[in-house]
Amino acid sequence: MTGAPVSGGLEARAAAQARRLAAAAEEMVARGAFGVAAMLHVPGLEKPIVVAAGHADREGRTALTGREGFAIASQSKMFTAAAVLLLAKEGKVRLSDPVTKYVGPVPAVDQDATLVQYLNHTSGIGNFIHAVTTLPWPWPKLDYEGILQIAALHGKRFPAGARLDYNNTDVVVLARLCEIVSGMPLSQFLRERVFTPLGMTQTYVADGSAWPRDHMARGYYVPAQGYEGEPVDVSRLPDYSIAGAAGNMVSTLPDMLTWARALLSQRNAAGLSVSDFVADVADLGTDYVHWFFPRTYGRGVERWCWAGKSWWGHRGSFFGYHSGTFVEPGSGAAFAMFMTMCTQGSFMSFIDRQGHDYMAFMESCCHAALGALEAT
Repeated sequence: MTGAPVSGGLEARAAAQARRLAAAAEEMVARGAFGVAAMLHVPGLEKPIVVAAGHADREGRTALTGREGFAIASQSKMFTAAAVLLLAKEGKVRLSDPVTKYVGPVPAVDQDATLVQYLNHTSGIGNFIHAVTTLPWPWPKLDYEGILQIAALHGKRFPAGARLDYNNTDVVVLARLCEIVSGMPLSQFLRERVFTPLGMTQTYVADGSAWPRDHMARGYYVPAQGYEGEPVDVSRLPDYSIAGAAGNMVSTLPDMLTWARALLSQRNAAGLSVSDFVADVADLGTDYVHWFFPRTYGRGVERWCWAGKSWWGHRGSFFGYHSGTFVEPGSGAAFAMFMTMCTQGSFMSFIDRQGHDYMAFMESCCHAALGALEAT
């Protein structure tokens, strides 16, 4: 953050930080994003700080407000983890059990890998995303068996428990476990146990059923091969099964901030708080580190050190969308953000081209929230 330190009351500091964050959002748009928005919870502030820049579509017809729907991508992992933790609290599963006890044999992984190791990405299972090297056309529809077949192509990475390896297949398998144990689709379980109790009325699993596409900010992608048309509007695609439960959900900033604020409380309608997620933490140390992927991971949540504090939550990157929702338990601050763009090339080239700006903006959100709290 730049500019003179801000003093005065909370409202004045929040207004000043909102202006700074809005300038950061405008900079992201100037650097190629179609739209950037954030919503910040600052303890003691009556309403959240909201900033939005750019447009909800690439044609620039509709100004972004920050209340649109968007693909939350890997933030979906938090909710699959929530389902597992709820089942564990009910005694229907044990986190120390092998996953295969509930789902049967799983390829490309040790068969004694436990629920905890799947939750904190230390199972060593093959990552199906890493076996998909280009953006597909036409958009494929994948099921559980299809995703595991792709994961098998990547192969087992290492013995279970050896190290952290951020992984999408872990979550797909855990979702199947939840469905088998609960006897209902994961989308129904989450609706009944998490979304409805917390009042998250605009959060959906994009599994082909209806969700409000007309109210989404538009993200786009250009397929890597065999395609010569206009960029594809991702919000109009039939489903997000290409990501499975590791990234197939849509939500809004108000809903995601509701989730974040619930995690900060030991007592909420979902019955889970941040303490449930920040156990069994795995840390890479200085080995195998990639700048974009987390080196510290709990039960379905990442930890990043931003603005000198530990922030827990999850980021999400999907075709046409980056997003993130995080809480800082010490201060009680929280934020949710998203940005839209056009994804081109392989998924990793998308990360390399646009990921730095995305990460920088999230850190700006942290500085803004903490800056509003702290008179200097």
